[in-house]
Amino acid sequence: MDIQKFKKIGKSKYKVYLNNSEVILYEDVILKYNLLLQKNIDLKKMDKILKENKYYEVYYSALSYVEIKMRSESEVRQYLTNKGYDITEINEVIEKLKEQNIINNESYIKSYINDKIYLSHDGPEKIKNQLITLGLDESLITSYIEKIEESIWIEKIDKIVEKRKKINKLSKNAFINKTHTYLLTLGYRADLINERLHNINIDNKQEIVKDYKKAYDKYKNKYTDKELKYRIQNYLYRKQYSIEEINEIIDLNQ
Repeated sequence: MDIQKFKKIGKSKYKVYLNNSEVILYEDVILKYNLLLQKNIDLKKMDKILKENKYYEVYYSALSYVEIKMRSESEVRQYLTNKGYDITEINEVIEKLKEQNIINNESYIKSYINDKIYLSHDGPEKIKNQLITLGLDESLITSYIEKIEESIWIEKIDKIVEKRKKINKLSKNAFINKTHTYLLTLGYRADLINERLHNINIDNKQEIVKDYKKAYDKYKNKYTDKELKYRIQNYLYRKQYSIEEINEIIDLNQ
């Protein structure tokens, strides 16, 4: 069969017009087999060209995927598998990308951790678990996370706490308990959380006044004297105010 002409149709890709058909070939294959000069191809050679061309299809598909952002080996492998490529071709392409340092799990781990530190609220344990689910080596992940100074995690915790304080409408104890739970779900160490919340300053005055009025309005027509006081105390206790705070607000309103 004879090659009639070439037409570029994309990055590193050409439509090749033959006698009675046409094929899409990658530039790598065209150059390797000298097709710009060698215009006549027999069937056996064409089969070999098309087989190798399939490899480059997988290769460039992977390249387009990693160009968007850095990817782990498992992400690239899953992406190519989902596109229906043969496992042998996928393995060959993965190895090629690793040789070219386009896929580098160590670089990926470092980049991922840095992004999470500066672009998210996530703590070390959550980041570690996210990387493990991407099929990366746990010991390698741990070694990089352990290199991060503790002061960085403390600073992140403090920023989260301050942000939550600005919109807080809870009692001090309720705020501490909910914030503690929230920080745990973000993957921060319990000892660091306890340390940062231990001496936190929360002004409950406005909140406890509002909650006292809610409790009073709720129970004033149902109960009197000691029973009313008891109901209000229980209401405020469930809101996690301290006994001192509860007694103080009740004494002020008697």
